Amino acid sequence: MNLTQSENAPRAYRLYDFAFRALRTARIDRALNFVGGARGIIFALHRVRPYTEKSFQPNIGLEITPDFLDAAISHTKARGLTFVSMDEALTRLYDKKGDNFAVITLDDGYRDTLEHALPIFQKHQAPATVYVTSGFADQNRPLWWLTLEEAIRSAPSILFPDPNGTVGFATDTPRRKQAAFEQIRTLVVKYPPDLIRETVLDLARQAGIDEIALCRKACLGWSEVADLAKDPLITIGAHTLSHPVLARCDPKDAVIEMARSRATIEEQIGRPVRHIAYPNGDPASAGQREFLMAKALGFASATTTRPGLVYSQHTKWTTALPRVSLNGFFQTIEQLDTMLTGAPFLLRNFGARLNVS
Repeated sequence: MNLTQSENAPRAYRLYDFAFRALRTARIDRALNFVGGARGIIFALHRVRPYTEKSFQPNIGLEITPDFLDAAISHTKARGLTFVSMDEALTRLYDKKGDNFAVITLDDGYRDTLEHALPIFQKHQAPATVYVTSGFADQNRPLWWLTLEEAIRSAPSILFPDPNGTVGFATDTPRRKQAAFEQIRTLVVKYPPDLIRETVLDLARQAGIDEIALCRKACLGWSEVADLAKDPLITIGAHTLSHPVLARCDPKDAVIEMARSRATIEEQIGRPVRHIAYPNGDPASAGQREFLMAKALGFASATTTRPGLVYSQHTKWTTALPRVSLNGFFQTIEQLDTMLTGAPFLLRNFGARLNVS
């Protein structure tokens, strides 16, 4: 399934798809394999569940189908990579021994990880790291992107309470709903965490939505996280308390978000938590300050969403590891094949293997 060319696809994904198709046309994708001596690849996922056709689905990029996950694992294995845990990946990175590796990670802690993804991991005996947002597992924190989707879906118009002045949006057609979602999302990601929460609550009230019920439906509770943690294939990592953009947090609050999330998860599952993923994870959301914080807090690794393969040089910055997104817009083996070469990311970064600025 290829949704990259749909009108819902972000511009960056369309540009990547153009690069993928250009590389395939030139047959560069098959000529190269893990360009530049990369050691591994870390896949970033969110939701895994069967596809349902809807006229308005602005968060489709956050999910892949179970069938594609199954095929992606099989194909990656066929390309000679070994799926390993995050701990084993770090060992191979430091020791410079063993096959090239692949790591599966999933952010947020969605319920479908247990329902749809785990059986596939078990089928392939493929380890995975699940980064849990502890507030979502507490089931008392709204997922603003889901609340925004439902608020727009349920109303022909909405009033968005922007601090610079309330903005009205017509949301009476799928196209207008999508446009409103994109414009509001662009505003919201720039807000400090407290303002995001206030805005989400306002939208929920307007639409008569129970934003906490959405969280409970979408996310694993602690008993389910504990059950998931018992599987030997699963590593539980931290993903902060409330999923804020850490770069927009006061330094003290950013540390609290990371440290208390880890402590809460450790208490719930009864084992150490060594790994963390930064919410959003792009350069605007986590930078050198956050990388140093994670290191000072003693995390063995921290992952971003900066696209790229993992190189030996990343031993210097294991709290700034890149990942390659498996998302709703890239669900073909041809696209996966091109990503496995690393060529698109090398082009994007103009040859830079390690960028932690």
